[in-house]
Formats: sequence, structure tokens, C-alpha cells
Amino acid sequence: MPFASLAGNEFAKTALLRMHALQRVPNTLLFFGPDGVGKGLFARAFASLLLNAVESSKLSHGNHPDLHIYQPEGKSGMHSIEAMRQLIDEVVLPPFEAPAKVFILHDAERMLPSSSNALLKTFEEPSDGTYIILLTSDPDAMLPTIVSRCRKISFFPIPQEAISTFVQKEWQKSAEEAHQIALLAQGSLAKAKLLISGSKDPLFALLPEVFQAAFAKDYPTLAKLLKNMESLHSSSSDDENPTDGVDEAKRSDLILEDIFGWYRDMHLLKAGASHRLLYHPEQLDLLQKSMQSVEIPSLEKVSLALEHSRLALQRNIKLKNVLENFFLVH
Repeated sequence: MPFASLAGNEFAKTALLRMHALQRVPNTLLFFGPDGVGKGLFARAFASLLLNAVESSKLSHGNHPDLHIYQPEGKSGMHSIEAMRQLIDEVVLPPFEAPAKVFILHDAERMLPSSSNALLKTFEEPSDGTYIILLTSDPDAMLPTIVSRCRKISFFPIPQEAISTFVQKEWQKSAEEAHQIALLAQGSLAKAKLLISGSKDPLFALLPEVFQAAFAKDYPTLAKLLKNMESLHSSSSDDENPTDGVDEAKRSDLILEDIFGWYRDMHLLKAGASHRLLYHPEQLDLLQKSMQSVEIPSLEKVSLALEHSRLALQRNIKLKNVLENFFLVH
């Protein structure tokens, strides 16, 4: 995707274009900021400039021989030492067809200490024509000696109007649909994309039924639905994922965010807020019915419980068990 079509983060865009125009691009860059604000899109767009491959079909199809992208692996969501050794071996090789080589490392904070230490020499003695772009939402979780060797580029949440305009243009949504998606996206273009594709994801499609059963205290039905969710969740890494490549850990986070949205909606309705502010306006009848049948816990209490749920998922406790505990308590 060319820079001109990227939404938001104009300061980062200007800084990167200036580096490229002046031919003063550091060998190692660190893009840091919240998840979903375009760091990955910017990295790929900048890589296309460095590789002189803006119009390359290989780049658009993800098979350019001089662009190497590393994602965390497995249920632990970490970069393996084997993958980092592969990166180190690739760095010293000359480009295959482009004037440079680019390595993009997503979620750089998920490197094991041994992986980070293995990369230090590569960062200290970079090869000519080789560029490494690290992406992170948590630079404080990275090895300080890695961070200190990078040129840092900060990214921020994208303004609601910019997301709305992008959604209308790129995904052909009406102004009203784009407004609602931008409102729910909370500054994250990645979340906007997931909201659009989420209707195709059977895992998220089950959530209204889950809430209906939970609020009606129909626990046999709730248990059956959560079992189905667990089955869909555990198979997501093997099947084609309708959420467009989101890893299992982030998909779990999105489920918890969606759950928080239901409770937020009930509080908004109780306060008499506009329906335009709801996360789930299409579920208005269910929300109003639920408000009448349960005592709504405070958002602080819900947020704390969901944080405990997130920690449990990180410890590899099954989604079914985590959500059962949440709904039985709340």
C-alpha cells in the first residue's frame, strides 16, 4: 500500500519520507505505539520504497524475495530463537533482486531474552543495504540495549474522522456505517477492519447468544455455546481465519473487548445516551431486555474481571473455562 493512501500518523509519514528522500535511513528502526494504528502498514509501505518496488506484484502478494516478515509463533505468541537465528543468517546475504533487503519484526516485545541477545551483534554491525524495522506496542518490555540501537518513530491512535473517511473509500461503506465503525474502532484501523470482517467470523457471531443465555441465567445453554466458541477458537490457527490473519492471542483480546462493549452499552442506555454511541446498536432489543433482568456491574468491576480473564488466557487456560468463570461471577 503506497504512503499516499495510509490513514493517520502524518508526523511518522513525513519523517520516513524525509529520511528516504535524503538517503539517510538508519539500518534499524523502531515503530512504537498502540496496536492497530498502522505500524505494520507503514512498515510494508516504507519497505516498498527501500526495495524500489512500489508497483511490485511480488510485494503486494507477500512473496518478494528481499522482504522478510517475522510474526510471533505458536500459542505462546513469542519469537523463537530459531526464527531469530534465521534472521541473523539472512541479514548477511546480498539482496536477491532489489537494491536492499528489509526485515520487519512484528510484536518485537515478544522476543525471548535469548533471541534479543542474539540480535545485538546484528544491530551493532549492520550490513550495508539491510534495514530492520521493529514494531511494538510496548517498548518498555524490550531489551533496553535493543531499543537504544534503533531510530524510534512514534505512532498514535488515528482520528475518528480519518478512519471514517478511509472506511468509506477503501471498503465502500456508507457515511453512517463508516461513522459507526470509526466510533467503535477507537483509533485503531486494524480494529475497524476486524469490525467489518467480524460479521463473517462465527466465533464473534455467537456472542449475542452467549449474552442472552448468560443474562437469562440459562446455564446449560451458556455452557453449550461456550463449548462451541472454544471449538471455533482452537481451530482458528488451522482454518482460514475470517479476521484476516489476526493471531490467536489478539483474537482473544478482541473477544474480551467485545464483551466489555456489551456492558458499556447497557450503562450508556441506562444513562439515556444516544444510540449512535453504542458498540452494538444492532442488538438494542437484547440490550434493553438484559438491563431489565440483571443488575449491571460497574464498568470498573467488569474491566478488572476482564483483565483477570486476559491473564488466564495468557496462561493457556481454555477460552471456555475463562468465559464460564466470568459470566458465572458477573
